[in-house]
Amino acid sequence: MSDTAVADTRRLNSKPQDLTDAYGPPSNFLEIDIFNPQTVGVGRARFTTYEVRMRTNLPIFKLKESCVRRRYSDFEWLKNELERDSKNCGAPTGSERTLPTYVPAGGGN
Repeated sequence: MSDTAVADTRRLNSKPQDLTDAYGPPSNFLEIDIFNPQTVGVGRARFTTYEVRMRTNLPIFKLKESCVRRRYSDFEWLKNELERDSKNCGAPTGSERTLPTYVPAGGGN
């Protein structure tokens, strides 16, 4: 094997990581939380909204924190766009009537 091939596969020299580096905030981050579902309306006019909270330090965003409510149909649109643009995207499926639930190991026995 040539010296250049060995040099290309060697680990980069890095400084030892301390607790501040390991547990401090990342240099760039984008956090998105979806929570607090609320069902609004009655009968056929009934729909579910979710609170969407975003935090980031990326310079491309004007706001560093944002919080909005969105309908389930907005998430369906996003899922369709992700699947259209990226064939390898495994976006989760579901409906506004079937929210994820916790099932204990052993079937709840």
